[in-house]
Amino acid sequence: MLFKELDKLKRSAVMTTIVLMFFGFFLLLLPEEYIPYLGSVLGFFLLVLFALSVFIFIGSKKALIHYIMLSLGLLFGLFGTTIFLFEGLFVRALFIAAGLVPIIAGLYGIWHAFFFARYSRRKGWWVLVILAVIMILFGGCVFFTLWTASTGTVVKVIGGTMVFSALVSALRLIWIWPLRNEEK
Repeated sequence: MLFKELDKLKRSAVMTTIVLMFFGFFLLLLPEEYIPYLGSVLGFFLLVLFALSVFIFIGSKKALIHYIMLSLGLLFGLFGTTIFLFEGLFVRALFIAAGLVPIIAGLYGIWHAFFFARYSRRKGWWVLVILAVIMILFGGCVFFTLWTASTGTVVKVIGGTMVFSALVSALRLIWIWPLRNEEK
């Protein structure tokens, strides 16, 4: 049972690392003049998800999950429309998400360090606490930064935050990886 949960944690940590690393490097390499187009592409993608969820709901048997998926689709449509209508909303939402994600991940990392790594008697479990606190501070620095003068700089800070979060997630794999019992 414990190793199944460890495998789930390991897979989620690997996927988090891959996704955050990809988006972080993508935002670091993205030229400033393409940022408004990225918002438009995201708005269009969310509107396509909205239309898709409505069509799936119309053709479904109307179970509870279909109502939940329709509600999520309606929220996607609302957010996609607001991204099209308000020009700076995409960058602002990305900025808030880039500050909140490391803070939430850092709080989860502290919880993980105290309730999993410490009780499983892993050596160096306290390193997870230090990394989680650094990640929380890094997320807080996103909110209290003076680098918001230009949109390009904001996107670079967001990309750097995502890459740092991915590195911490990759380092967390050291303590999540299950130990083999050598006595067997």
